[in-house]
Amino acid sequence: MLGNTPTALAFCGFFVAQSDSQLQNSSSQVVIAHQGNKSIFSMANDYQGDIKDFARIVPIPVVPNRNQVRIGNLDAVNTLNDFTAPRLVEYIDEPCRTESSLFATGIVLAISLLILIGMSIWARRAGRLIELLIVFFIIGILIAISWPSFLHQANKAKQPFPDSALNVTVEDQFTVGEYDVVILSAEQSNGLITWLVQNGYKVPTEAQQMLQSYLEEGMKFFVVKVNLTEFEKSGYGFLRPIVLEYESPKFMLPIRLGTLNSTGEQNLIVHILSPEGFAEVSNYRTVPIPTDNTSHQFQPSGQELPYFLKTQNNFSQFYDAMFQREYERQGKNAVFLEYAGYIGTGMNLPNIAYSGMGFAKCDPCTLPPKEIEKLLNLLPTIDPFQSSYVTRLHIRYTQDKFPRDLEFRMVGTSVNAFTEYETIAPKVSRGNIFQGRYVIRRPKGNAYCFAGLRYRKWNQNWTENLKKLTGWDTKEIDKMASR
Repeated sequence: MLGNTPTALAFCGFFVAQSDSQLQNSSSQVVIAHQGNKSIFSMANDYQGDIKDFARIVPIPVVPNRNQVRIGNLDAVNTLNDFTAPRLVEYIDEPCRTESSLFATGIVLAISLLILIGMSIWARRAGRLIELLIVFFIIGILIAISWPSFLHQANKAKQPFPDSALNVTVEDQFTVGEYDVVILSAEQSNGLITWLVQNGYKVPTEAQQMLQSYLEEGMKFFVVKVNLTEFEKSGYGFLRPIVLEYESPKFMLPIRLGTLNSTGEQNLIVHILSPEGFAEVSNYRTVPIPTDNTSHQFQPSGQELPYFLKTQNNFSQFYDAMFQREYERQGKNAVFLEYAGYIGTGMNLPNIAYSGMGFAKCDPCTLPPKEIEKLLNLLPTIDPFQSSYVTRLHIRYTQDKFPRDLEFRMVGTSVNAFTEYETIAPKVSRGNIFQGRYVIRRPKGNAYCFAGLRYRKWNQNWTENLKKLTGWDTKEIDKMASR
């Protein structure tokens, strides 16, 4: 089984480069722990560009105190990402086992019938009726034992597959870890931009109108200056996450500023952890990613994919192509649900694998048991609410298709409460979880039996499924299969 997700780009703010350096968002993840009006954001970022110092600015609805800003746990963010990532499942079938069982049962029944016929002839000739009835009784017992097995195997076989002059106020400034933090408020965007420029930062000219719109909404600005020397010492591929928490009835994530660092379509992965249930984006449609929730061990669904996708790079290419195709099909303005399930320490739920400190539910899991146990130990560092529910949302966006920031809504503890429940509910996997799940299967051994012959036909169907999901043509698929 393989878990994978495409590289996540952009962020809920924009980078403000010192000097004339060019800086662009490369990848980001945001984890939000939410309960009531309290939200805790763990924001992880990567960057592109050869610079020595830079900052990023994030619009926020309130001024947080110093205790509400800290360094986050990157390992927790990444492990959670791995746990909820779209997954490729491999099943190895034993088609001949069913056929062998049917064959053996048939032999028993045939022998029983022959014995019955033979004994009938013998009893008639010898006039030994009592002995014949005893034989019938014994054969009846044999048939009674064999028949349930025969029916079971037959049924299995047919299952479907911010300087006052500028009207800018420094609300607070302090240092946390390797970050210098400044909280700004302003009356006009030109004063805010002037403050940034006077402090050595180059702001995109197109930022003024967008910053003004935030000021008109009463937003403050969270400016984080990064010491890249310390960052490079850390050896991380991501900047260490910075955690920001505050209380506000606005449950939202600003993404519009992210487009100022954009070279094209931006991607953002958002995880929402809450004891209140699952979450969706309320001002854009939240739709499910295509998934195969019906294929299981020894139970083909007809939605399987070619076996060569087992190669990690092949699966990555598949998911990238499938996501892009679905993104275009949905009009490039939908938010995609990639996971909605259960994890944490907050409650007991049936049919969930518990370790000593909590539970995690998956079908199947993308992480081995030790990694899941590690995740359960790490969760309190990003989620103090002892949440039981996790939602993973994937947003690919551009400024024209996503002109508003993301506003979230809690939908409750059932996947049936999503606005698009009619399309989500049928794709829920066993255990009442939704996940991006894709299946490959092959027969065990050479499968020298009649049932094994079906895989040749199924291979054609699986190729058609791949074409339908990705838009690839036969030549592209053959080239990938031959590698």
